[in-house]
Amino acid sequence: MKSLLFFALLFSAALQALPKGSTLYPLPDGALHVRLMQPDSQKTQQVDTAIVLIAGPNEYFFADSGFFALLQPVLAKHHRTYAVDRQSSGFSSDTATPSYRRFAKDLAQVLPQLQAKKFLLVSFASGSITARLLADDPAIAPRLHGLLLLDPDVPTPAALELYNGAPADWYRAHLLELLPELAKGVWNDRTAKKISAELTQIRQLVPTAQQQLTDWDYLQQLQASRLPVNRQQARAIEIAQYQADLAAYSQTPWQQSAVPVSVVDGDFEAPLIAEAKEDKARLARWRQDGLEFAATLAKNSGGRFVALPAQNHLLMFSHSAELTQLIDELIAAPAGAASGNSARR
Repeated sequence: MKSLLFFALLFSAALQALPKGSTLYPLPDGALHVRLMQPDSQKTQQVDTAIVLIAGPNEYFFADSGFFALLQPVLAKHHRTYAVDRQSSGFSSDTATPSYRRFAKDLAQVLPQLQAKKFLLVSFASGSITARLLADDPAIAPRLHGLLLLDPDVPTPAALELYNGAPADWYRAHLLELLPELAKGVWNDRTAKKISAELTQIRQLVPTAQQQLTDWDYLQQLQASRLPVNRQQARAIEIAQYQADLAAYSQTPWQQSAVPVSVVDGDFEAPLIAEAKEDKARLARWRQDGLEFAATLAKNSGGRFVALPAQNHLLMFSHSAELTQLIDELIAAPAGAASGNSARR
Protein backbone atom coordinates (compact mmCIF):
# COMPACT_ATOMS: atom_id res chain seq x y z
CA MET A 1 0.00 0.00 0.00
CA LYS A 2 1.28 3.46 -0.85
CA SER A 3 1.95 5.50 2.25
CA LEU A 4 -0.29 8.14 3.76
CA LEU A 5 2.45 10.68 3.05
CA PHE A 6 2.40 9.74 -0.65
CA PHE A 7 -1.30 10.57 -0.94
CA ALA A 8 -0.95 13.82 0.97
CA LEU A 9 1.97 14.99 -1.17
CA LEU A 10 0.19 13.94 -4.36
CA PHE A 11 -2.91 15.99 -3.56
CA SER A 12 -0.84 18.97 -2.43
CA ALA A 13 1.02 18.97 -5.75
CA ALA A 14 -2.22 18.52 -7.69
CA LEU A 15 -3.71 21.65 -6.12
CA GLN A 16 -0.84 23.73 -7.45
CA ALA A 17 -1.71 22.93 -11.08
CA LEU A 18 -4.92 21.55 -12.47
CA PRO A 19 -4.62 18.58 -14.85
CA LYS A 20 -4.53 19.24 -18.57
CA GLY A 21 -7.96 20.12 -19.94
CA SER A 22 -9.31 21.15 -16.53
CA THR A 23 -11.21 24.37 -15.86
CA LEU A 24 -12.80 25.77 -12.72
CA TYR A 25 -16.22 27.23 -13.53
CA PRO A 26 -17.21 29.87 -10.95
CA LEU A 27 -20.33 29.61 -8.83
CA PRO A 28 -21.71 32.25 -6.47
CA ASP A 29 -20.06 30.43 -3.57
CA GLY A 30 -17.31 28.36 -5.15
CA ALA A 31 -16.38 26.58 -8.39
CA LEU A 32 -16.96 23.31 -10.23
CA HIS A 33 -14.04 21.45 -11.74
CA VAL A 34 -14.70 20.30 -15.31
CA ARG A 35 -12.21 18.24 -17.31
CA LEU A 36 -12.55 18.55 -21.08
CA MET A 37 -11.21 15.88 -23.42
CA GLN A 38 -11.97 15.75 -27.15
CA PRO A 39 -10.50 14.84 -30.55
CA ASP A 40 -8.17 17.44 -32.03
CA SER A 41 -10.57 17.79 -34.96
CA GLN A 42 -13.31 19.13 -32.66
CA LYS A 43 -11.31 21.78 -30.84
CA THR A 44 -12.54 24.61 -33.06
CA GLN A 45 -15.94 23.15 -33.95
CA GLN A 46 -19.42 23.46 -32.52
CA VAL A 47 -20.64 19.92 -31.84
CA ASP A 48 -24.22 18.72 -31.86
CA THR A 49 -23.91 16.50 -28.77
CA ALA A 50 -21.23 16.41 -26.09
CA ILE A 51 -20.99 13.92 -23.24
CA VAL A 52 -21.14 14.99 -19.60
CA LEU A 53 -19.90 12.44 -17.05
CA ILE A 54 -20.92 12.60 -13.39
CA ALA A 55 -19.98 10.10 -10.72
CA GLY A 56 -21.75 8.53 -7.79
CA PRO A 57 -20.37 6.43 -4.92
CA ASN A 58 -18.88 2.98 -4.91
CA GLU A 59 -18.82 0.63 -1.91
CA TYR A 60 -16.51 3.03 -0.04
CA PHE A 61 -18.76 6.03 -0.81
CA PHE A 62 -16.01 7.64 -2.87
CA ALA A 63 -17.22 9.48 -5.99
CA ASP A 64 -15.41 11.87 -8.30
CA SER A 65 -14.21 12.23 -11.89
CA GLY A 66 -11.41 9.77 -11.18
CA PHE A 67 -13.97 7.07 -11.93
CA PHE A 68 -13.82 8.17 -15.59
CA ALA A 69 -10.05 7.84 -15.91
CA LEU A 70 -10.58 5.15 -18.56
CA LEU A 71 -14.01 5.89 -20.05
CA GLN A 72 -13.35 9.57 -20.74
CA PRO A 73 -10.10 9.08 -22.71
CA VAL A 74 -11.75 6.30 -24.74
CA LEU A 75 -14.85 8.38 -25.50
CA ALA A 76 -12.72 11.43 -26.28
CA LYS A 77 -11.26 9.71 -29.33
CA HIS A 78 -14.52 10.57 -31.11
CA HIS A 79 -16.56 12.85 -28.84
CA ARG A 80 -16.27 16.05 -26.85
CA THR A 81 -16.47 14.92 -23.23
CA TYR A 82 -16.74 16.76 -19.94
CA ALA A 83 -16.14 15.03 -16.58
CA VAL A 84 -17.42 17.07 -13.64
CA ASP A 85 -16.63 16.98 -9.91
CA ARG A 86 -19.38 18.14 -7.58
CA GLN A 87 -18.42 20.56 -4.80
CA SER A 88 -16.36 18.99 -1.98
CA SER A 89 -14.96 16.37 -4.37
CA GLY A 90 -12.03 16.21 -6.77
CA PHE A 91 -10.68 19.60 -7.79
CA SER A 92 -13.95 21.45 -7.14
CA SER A 93 -14.25 23.90 -4.26
CA ASP A 94 -15.53 22.88 -0.85
CA THR A 95 -19.00 23.55 0.48
CA ALA A 96 -20.53 23.10 3.91
CA THR A 97 -23.61 21.47 2.35
CA PRO A 98 -22.52 18.80 -0.17
CA SER A 99 -25.29 16.69 -1.68
CA TYR A 100 -26.47 15.37 -5.03
CA ARG A 101 -29.31 17.92 -4.92
CA ARG A 102 -26.75 20.66 -4.51
CA PHE A 103 -24.76 19.25 -7.41
CA ALA A 104 -27.83 19.47 -9.67
CA LYS A 105 -28.24 23.16 -8.85
CA ASP A 106 -24.54 23.86 -9.40
CA LEU A 107 -24.38 21.92 -12.66
CA ALA A 108 -27.48 23.73 -13.94
CA GLN A 109 -25.42 26.93 -13.76
CA VAL A 110 -22.34 25.44 -15.42
CA LEU A 111 -23.89 23.22 -18.11
CA PRO A 112 -25.04 26.14 -20.34
CA GLN A 113 -21.42 27.37 -20.42
CA LEU A 114 -20.12 24.13 -21.94
CA GLN A 115 -19.69 24.06 -25.68
CA ALA A 116 -22.30 21.93 -27.44
CA LYS A 117 -25.84 22.22 -28.73
CA LYS A 118 -27.00 19.29 -26.61
CA PHE A 119 -25.61 16.95 -23.97
CA LEU A 120 -25.82 13.24 -23.26
CA LEU A 121 -25.64 13.11 -19.49
CA VAL A 122 -23.94 9.91 -18.27
CA SER A 123 -24.24 9.22 -14.56
CA PHE A 124 -22.95 6.44 -12.33
CA ALA A 125 -24.74 5.05 -9.26
CA SER A 126 -26.28 7.83 -7.11
CA GLY A 127 -25.22 10.35 -9.72
CA SER A 128 -28.61 9.41 -11.18
CA ILE A 129 -30.14 11.69 -8.53
CA THR A 130 -28.37 14.69 -10.04
CA ALA A 131 -29.11 13.55 -13.59
CA ARG A 132 -32.82 13.13 -12.91
CA LEU A 133 -33.16 16.50 -11.15
CA LEU A 134 -31.42 18.19 -14.08
CA ALA A 135 -33.80 16.51 -16.52
CA ASP A 136 -36.69 18.00 -14.53
CA ASP A 137 -35.23 21.52 -14.77
CA PRO A 138 -37.18 23.31 -17.54
CA ALA A 139 -34.16 25.47 -18.34
CA ILE A 140 -31.90 22.43 -18.81
CA ALA A 141 -34.16 19.70 -20.23
CA PRO A 142 -34.25 21.16 -23.79
CA ARG A 143 -30.44 20.92 -23.89
CA LEU A 144 -30.40 17.20 -23.01
CA HIS A 145 -30.08 14.64 -25.79
CA GLY A 146 -30.76 12.00 -23.16
CA LEU A 147 -29.71 10.39 -19.90
CA LEU A 148 -27.59 7.27 -19.60
CA LEU A 149 -27.71 5.84 -16.08
CA LEU A 150 -25.05 3.29 -15.13
CA ASP A 151 -26.16 1.03 -12.26
CA PRO A 152 -28.42 3.81 -10.97
CA ASP A 153 -30.24 4.17 -7.71
CA VAL A 154 -33.88 3.25 -8.30
CA PRO A 155 -36.78 4.79 -6.35
CA THR A 156 -38.69 1.58 -5.66
CA PRO A 157 -40.00 0.92 -2.12
CA ALA A 158 -37.59 -1.99 -1.60
CA ALA A 159 -34.64 0.07 -2.80
CA LEU A 160 -35.49 3.14 -0.73
CA GLU A 161 -35.82 0.99 2.39
CA LEU A 162 -32.38 -0.45 1.73
CA TYR A 163 -30.70 2.83 0.80
CA ASN A 164 -32.05 4.61 3.87
CA GLY A 165 -30.69 1.90 6.16
CA ALA A 166 -27.04 1.19 6.97
CA PRO A 167 -24.69 2.96 6.64
CA ALA A 168 -26.69 6.11 5.83
CA ASP A 169 -28.80 5.87 8.99
CA TRP A 170 -25.66 5.55 11.14
CA TYR A 171 -24.15 8.70 9.62
CA ARG A 172 -27.39 10.62 10.14
CA ALA A 173 -27.51 9.56 13.80
CA HIS A 174 -23.84 10.21 14.59
CA LEU A 175 -22.81 13.05 12.26
CA LEU A 176 -22.47 15.80 14.87
CA GLU A 177 -20.18 13.72 17.06
CA LEU A 178 -18.30 12.24 14.09
CA LEU A 179 -17.21 15.50 12.43
CA PRO A 180 -14.92 16.71 15.28
CA GLU A 181 -13.42 13.24 15.55
CA LEU A 182 -12.61 13.24 11.83
CA ALA A 183 -10.96 16.65 12.30
CA LYS A 184 -8.52 14.92 14.67
CA GLY A 185 -7.47 12.53 11.90
CA VAL A 186 -8.89 9.40 13.50
CA TRP A 187 -9.92 7.99 10.11
CA ASN A 188 -6.82 9.00 8.15
CA ASP A 189 -5.32 5.53 8.08
CA ARG A 190 -8.69 3.90 7.45
CA THR A 191 -9.34 6.22 4.52
CA ALA A 192 -5.90 5.61 3.02
CA LYS A 193 -6.43 1.85 3.24
CA LYS A 194 -9.77 2.14 1.43
CA ILE A 195 -8.14 4.25 -1.29
CA SER A 196 -5.42 1.66 -1.72
CA ALA A 197 -7.93 -1.21 -1.81
CA GLU A 198 -9.99 0.63 -4.43
CA LEU A 199 -6.92 1.17 -6.63
CA THR A 200 -6.04 -2.53 -6.42
CA GLN A 201 -9.60 -3.45 -7.36
CA ILE A 202 -9.64 -1.09 -10.33
CA ARG A 203 -6.32 -2.40 -11.65
CA GLN A 204 -7.84 -5.88 -11.61
CA LEU A 205 -11.05 -4.74 -13.33
CA VAL A 206 -9.42 -2.99 -16.30
CA PRO A 207 -8.89 -5.44 -19.17
CA THR A 208 -5.26 -5.95 -20.18
CA ALA A 209 -5.81 -4.32 -23.58
CA GLN A 210 -7.05 -1.13 -21.89
CA GLN A 211 -4.50 -0.77 -19.12
CA GLN A 212 -2.46 1.68 -21.20
CA LEU A 213 -5.56 3.69 -22.09
CA THR A 214 -6.31 4.35 -18.42
CA ASP A 215 -5.07 7.65 -17.02
CA TRP A 216 -3.68 6.18 -13.82
CA ASP A 217 -2.01 9.43 -12.79
CA TYR A 218 -5.32 11.29 -12.97
CA LEU A 219 -7.11 8.55 -11.04
CA GLN A 220 -4.53 8.68 -8.25
CA GLN A 221 -4.66 12.46 -8.13
CA LEU A 222 -8.40 12.27 -7.57
CA GLN A 223 -8.03 9.48 -5.04
CA ALA A 224 -5.57 11.67 -3.12
CA SER A 225 -8.16 14.46 -3.01
CA ARG A 226 -10.29 12.25 -0.76
CA LEU A 227 -7.74 12.02 2.03
CA PRO A 228 -7.70 15.48 3.71
CA VAL A 229 -9.89 15.61 6.81
CA ASN A 230 -12.19 18.26 5.33
CA ARG A 231 -12.98 15.87 2.48
CA GLN A 232 -13.56 13.04 4.93
CA GLN A 233 -16.01 15.32 6.72
CA ALA A 234 -17.71 16.25 3.46
CA ARG A 235 -18.12 12.57 2.62
CA ALA A 236 -19.78 11.99 6.00
CA ILE A 237 -22.12 14.98 5.52
CA GLU A 238 -23.06 13.77 2.06
CA ILE A 239 -23.89 10.28 3.31
CA ALA A 240 -26.05 11.84 6.03
CA GLN A 241 -27.79 13.92 3.32
CA TYR A 242 -28.51 10.84 1.24
CA GLN A 243 -31.99 10.38 2.71
CA ALA A 244 -33.03 13.90 1.66
CA ASP A 245 -31.46 13.33 -1.77
CA LEU A 246 -33.51 10.17 -2.17
CA ALA A 247 -36.70 11.90 -1.06
CA ALA A 248 -36.32 14.50 -3.81
CA TYR A 249 -35.34 11.79 -6.29
CA SER A 250 -38.34 9.58 -5.56
CA GLN A 251 -40.76 12.49 -6.11
CA THR A 252 -39.64 13.12 -9.69
CA PRO A 253 -42.04 12.00 -12.46
CA TRP A 254 -39.91 9.07 -13.59
CA GLN A 255 -42.42 7.30 -15.76
CA GLN A 256 -43.34 10.54 -17.55
CA SER A 257 -39.79 11.52 -18.49
CA ALA A 258 -39.67 13.93 -21.40
CA VAL A 259 -35.97 13.14 -21.80
CA PRO A 260 -35.01 9.69 -23.15
CA VAL A 261 -33.50 7.62 -20.34
CA SER A 262 -31.26 4.65 -21.07
CA VAL A 263 -30.04 2.31 -18.34
CA VAL A 264 -27.06 -0.01 -18.12
CA ASP A 265 -27.47 -2.60 -15.40
CA GLY A 266 -24.67 -4.74 -14.03
CA ASP A 267 -25.20 -7.58 -11.58
CA PHE A 268 -23.16 -6.23 -8.66
CA GLU A 269 -26.03 -7.23 -6.37
CA ALA A 270 -25.44 -10.96 -6.99
CA PRO A 271 -22.37 -11.27 -4.71
CA LEU A 272 -24.13 -9.22 -2.01
CA ILE A 273 -27.10 -11.59 -2.10
CA ALA A 274 -24.87 -14.68 -2.11
CA GLU A 275 -22.81 -13.46 0.85
CA ALA A 276 -25.73 -12.22 2.96
CA LYS A 277 -26.34 -14.25 6.11
CA GLU A 278 -29.85 -12.84 6.45
CA ASP A 279 -32.24 -10.64 4.49
CA LYS A 280 -31.52 -12.54 1.28
CA ALA A 281 -35.17 -12.22 0.26
CA ARG A 282 -35.15 -8.46 0.81
CA LEU A 283 -31.97 -8.07 -1.25
CA ALA A 284 -33.39 -10.26 -4.01
CA ARG A 285 -36.56 -8.16 -4.08
CA TRP A 286 -34.45 -4.98 -4.34
CA ARG A 287 -32.58 -6.53 -7.24
CA GLN A 288 -35.68 -7.68 -9.12
CA ASP A 289 -37.62 -4.47 -8.54
CA GLY A 290 -34.66 -2.47 -9.81
CA LEU A 291 -34.42 -4.50 -12.99
CA GLU A 292 -38.13 -4.12 -13.72
CA PHE A 293 -38.12 -0.41 -12.95
CA ALA A 294 -35.10 0.29 -15.17
CA ALA A 295 -36.47 -1.70 -18.09
CA THR A 296 -39.86 0.01 -17.87
CA LEU A 297 -38.31 3.46 -17.55
CA ALA A 298 -36.16 2.94 -20.62
CA LYS A 299 -39.07 1.64 -22.67
CA ASN A 300 -41.50 4.38 -21.63
CA SER A 301 -39.04 7.24 -22.18
CA GLY A 302 -37.69 6.07 -25.53
CA GLY A 303 -34.34 4.94 -24.20
CA ARG A 304 -32.56 1.61 -24.09
CA PHE A 305 -32.05 -0.97 -21.38
CA VAL A 306 -28.82 -2.99 -21.44
CA ALA A 307 -27.94 -5.72 -18.95
CA LEU A 308 -24.25 -6.50 -18.58
CA PRO A 309 -23.01 -9.78 -17.07
CA ALA A 310 -20.74 -7.93 -14.64
CA GLN A 311 -20.65 -8.75 -10.93
CA ASN A 312 -18.89 -5.54 -10.02
CA HIS A 313 -20.16 -1.98 -9.67
CA LEU A 314 -17.43 -0.02 -11.48
CA LEU A 315 -18.61 -0.72 -15.02
CA MET A 316 -16.64 2.25 -16.34
CA PHE A 317 -13.46 0.26 -15.79
CA SER A 318 -14.56 -3.32 -16.43
CA HIS A 319 -16.83 -2.69 -19.46
CA SER A 320 -15.69 0.56 -21.03
CA ALA A 321 -15.74 -0.98 -24.53
CA GLU A 322 -19.42 -1.94 -24.23
CA LEU A 323 -20.31 1.44 -22.74
CA THR A 324 -18.47 3.26 -25.52
CA GLN A 325 -20.35 1.32 -28.19
CA LEU A 326 -23.68 2.09 -26.53
CA ILE A 327 -22.85 5.79 -26.15
CA ASP A 328 -21.83 5.95 -29.82
CA GLU A 329 -25.22 4.47 -30.73
CA LEU A 330 -27.16 6.84 -28.47
CA ILE A 331 -25.43 9.91 -29.87
CA ALA A 332 -25.92 8.76 -33.47
CA ALA A 333 -29.62 7.97 -32.97
CA PRO A 334 -32.20 10.75 -32.77
CA ALA A 335 -33.69 11.13 -29.30
CA GLY A 336 -36.36 8.51 -28.82
CA ALA A 337 -35.38 6.44 -31.86
CA ALA A 338 -34.38 3.49 -29.66
CA SER A 339 -37.78 3.25 -27.99
CA GLY A 340 -38.43 -0.13 -26.47
CA ASN A 341 -34.99 -1.51 -27.26
CA SER A 342 -33.27 -3.69 -24.73
CA ALA A 343 -30.27 -5.94 -24.98
CA ARG A 344 -27.84 -8.11 -23.11
CA ARG A 345 -24.24 -7.52 -24.11
